[in-house]
Amino acid sequence: MFEINKIKLLDNYQLYQLLQSDSIDKLTIEKLKKEFNSRNLTSHEKFRISNKYQQAHPELNSEVEENKLSPLFTAFALNTHFRYLALLKVKGKKKEVKKYMIELYIGLALYFALFILLIMMLKAKNT
Repeated sequence: MFEINKIKLLDNYQLYQLLQSDSIDKLTIEKLKKEFNSRNLTSHEKFRISNKYQQAHPELNSEVEENKLSPLFTAFALNTHFRYLALLKVKGKKKEVKKYMIELYIGLALYFALFILLIMMLKAKNT
């Protein structure tokens, strides 16, 4: 756990990096946020730090872009779609989540309709 006087020795980018980590406990994160906010950075400086972090960690953006499955045609792969949706939500992409969910619901409706149609055809064939 970081002590307050050690946190003050970190530069702005180091603070930002630590704030992005999932492995730090909540108490330390609160102390880091408090220190980061107390520095009164301009929006331009925050944007610059964020861009620097995104460029240093390109795998964060590539995870979102690597999904090749269309939920309209592969709705049966629910686990894959839900994991992708969770990743989009973590990245804060609300519009993409809404669009993806609509496509997933339509895909599921199509598969259920085809399944019911198949059952009805088999039942009609047997009578």
